[in-house]
Amino acid sequence: MWKELAIEAPGVLALECAGRLSERDFDEMHAWIDRQIAQHDRPALVVLMGAFDGYESPSAFWADMQIDARHADDFARVAFVADEPWIEWATKAGDPPTRAELRCFAPNEREEAIAWAAAGIGAADASG
Repeated sequence: MWKELAIEAPGVLALECAGRLSERDFDEMHAWIDRQIAQHDRPALVVLMGAFDGYESPSAFWADMQIDARHADDFARVAFVADEPWIEWATKAGDPPTRAELRCFAPNEREEAIAWAAAGIGAADASG
């Protein structure tokens, strides 16, 4: 499952992923992202993944990849808060095809992740 989180930083969206995510979870997440993008010009995104256990099925993984591709240029910065090494590797692999800055943070660095994401609001628009 996933849920939207309230963050006290203007222009920063946040969500938390927990357990094994399904294709339906990603469909709902995609609709939420679309609504947020319509309201905010290149916001930042913080994704808490400490309790993420992977995907329920190959179709769920594919739905995640479709979200990533569709929104590759919609965010100024994306911060992933996770303790799994594969998430950091995936973040590095996903960096070249996106205009957003991507960065991983350890679970105890949640506030640093939010501050880093917020610092990119406006700066990314000015540079690119």
